[in-house]
Amino acid sequence: MPQILIVSNRLPVTVNKVDNKLSFDTSMGGVATGLASYVKSRKNKWIGWPGIASEDLTEKDKQQIITRLAKRNCVPVFLTKRQVEDFYNGYSNSLLWPLFHNLPMVAAKKRWWKAYQDVNTAFSQAVLKTVVGNSSVWIQDYQLMLLPELVKLDRPLLQVGFFMHIPFPEPKTFAKLPEANQLLSGVLGADLIGFHTKNYVSNFLKTVQAFDLGLSADDQLILPDRTVQVTNFPMGIDYEKFTAARKLPAVKTATKELKQRYKGLKIIAGVDRLDITKGFAERLIAYRDFLRQFPKEHGKIVFVLVGAPSRGEIDAYQQLSKKVDDLVAAINHEFGTPKWQPVDYNNQGLNFEALTALFQIADIAFIAPLRDGMNLVAKEYIASKKKNGVLILSETAGAAHELQDALLVSHKKPASLVAAIDQALHMRRREARGRFRRMQRHLADNTVHTWASDFMTTLQKPVPGTPKLLTRTLTPKLQTVIHARYLQANKRLILLDYDGTLVPFNGDYATNRAPKSLIQLLAKLTADPANTVVIASGRSADDLDACFDSLDVNLVAEHGAMIKSAGQHQWKTLVRSEGRWKRQLLPILRKYAAVTPLARVEEKPHSLVWHYRQSPPYYAQKNVVILKRILKPIVKSFGLTILAGNKVLEIKDPAITKGTAITKWLTKDYDFIVAIGDDITDEDLFTALPAASYTIKVRNGRTAANYRLASDKAVVSFLARLKNKSIV
Repeated sequence: MPQILIVSNRLPVTVNKVDNKLSFDTSMGGVATGLASYVKSRKNKWIGWPGIASEDLTEKDKQQIITRLAKRNCVPVFLTKRQVEDFYNGYSNSLLWPLFHNLPMVAAKKRWWKAYQDVNTAFSQAVLKTVVGNSSVWIQDYQLMLLPELVKLDRPLLQVGFFMHIPFPEPKTFAKLPEANQLLSGVLGADLIGFHTKNYVSNFLKTVQAFDLGLSADDQLILPDRTVQVTNFPMGIDYEKFTAARKLPAVKTATKELKQRYKGLKIIAGVDRLDITKGFAERLIAYRDFLRQFPKEHGKIVFVLVGAPSRGEIDAYQQLSKKVDDLVAAINHEFGTPKWQPVDYNNQGLNFEALTALFQIADIAFIAPLRDGMNLVAKEYIASKKKNGVLILSETAGAAHELQDALLVSHKKPASLVAAIDQALHMRRREARGRFRRMQRHLADNTVHTWASDFMTTLQKPVPGTPKLLTRTLTPKLQTVIHARYLQANKRLILLDYDGTLVPFNGDYATNRAPKSLIQLLAKLTADPANTVVIASGRSADDLDACFDSLDVNLVAEHGAMIKSAGQHQWKTLVRSEGRWKRQLLPILRKYAAVTPLARVEEKPHSLVWHYRQSPPYYAQKNVVILKRILKPIVKSFGLTILAGNKVLEIKDPAITKGTAITKWLTKDYDFIVAIGDDITDEDLFTALPAASYTIKVRNGRTAANYRLASDKAVVSFLARLKNKSIV
């Protein structure tokens, strides 16, 4: 059986250092429980942060941690305090967490995104160092959204799965993130993407389509080069663990103590991490309103509220803690008597035995998050109780999709929370028993072990419609081979795209000029008499002249409409275009540029281009769809084609291609040809070349190229390697 790697922000083991001694404590969370069985085998590994900053460790400490964790089949990724602050507290939990839960984001700091990228890169390096053969890699949660793509780019044959444990927002909400496109592309590196509910799946599919990154069909995303499966896997709990806990001596003792403490009272239990998404203040306000409306219940009930400390370094969480303290004090002051305290608040959390005991005696569980990926606490309450109970659950918790026998409430209707408390307190025993038993049966059949097994089984099956991957990553070893053949050749042809290949894409294409270092590199390549260098771009002739006026280089403009040979001053037009169609199409393009923020129209001699790289993705993609529909019959009537490039729509004559334009150079007898490009126009170039050519696709996407490089930086690095006169 292939190796399985589990990758999460935190390892299932936390390392602490007290008095210069290291301790290793096992985590008890639901994910750790569900995935623990996979790392019992020595060949499988769990990769993650061990919970302690690298500044607090000596090199000897790190080696000890690596050795001790290896015995548990765990691999540590060491992070600095600044990385933890910026990546975890900053980008992950001050931006992604609130946004995905439909809460306000704080103003982002620039260094947060860099830290997020750096940490994801560190995790990818750990994965690539650990992986053996064609393994299965299962990546967990929102902190590592870039990781699937990073892993897949280097090891395209790996089976990569990604599971999002929190809600996924609607496209309009997700588009608020400046890095939304990069995050989506990162997740789409996976072969299987899982969410807790069908609603989250639907939001993700709609968002990918809104960003024009893939087409949705039956819980699958059709990408240019492969098919990605996206489906829901509702996460369960370790049901037997909670039912068996009833018999533990420590639980029995704690249960007895709690019964004595709350003697004669009906118990409403609320247990959660003290988190901005969990609705602590809203529950307390609903309970206060209930006490005001139903004074006869005074002295008969108690709200036992447990808020386990969470993310106390973040301002929003500190403010929440104070607000909850103030509300508890106000409610107890308004309604309390010397013999009765309406709220019993614990802000330290409970251990497993104490928690199970509280659930056993609680008549009602009041679980009402503002929004929650799943909420396992609701399920733990049901599994812990032997007798009847009533669950009040927010309809915006993922668990609500399964636990339909709970009393579902909505924060949009605060009165529904008050009404649910009243209904729960007075529900007939027979109705409560029926509801509770149906939920127990469901949870017994759908455990955390079922969840993990279903996901892994699905990941290891081939996704229908996925073509065999023939394009290889251009590894350093392969680059050495190509470099050697380059040096052996006497006559070489080097064909290069520009935007996205030699330089990164820029929102303002007009100012995206080649840096001095790139010009110097191209000058060295063109100075070699054995080389013929051709830059084949979609840019206009004037743009290319402005970019490369200092170089003696061959140029192809507008994807093949015009060419200019090295040393010449005049451009040669290969395909002449009449202007009548432009007069009809320009007003349409300008109209939709006007209603799409930051979109603009570029008129070239032989084509029209609608640019939307800087536009807000949600609005841009909506108008792209409309524009394509309007343009299609008009373009067809003129015998033209619409080219959907990278954040551009280009209308041109289909006879204009890079493949046709470069035939002038292919008439000569070269013994080394390399072509590098990043978009659909370069595919014409790749397919026009002899079979022995080295064709290289930049970034992801379906391609006819033999090889793939990850970025424009990787291309420049590869070209810099070629100019060396010896193998490095």
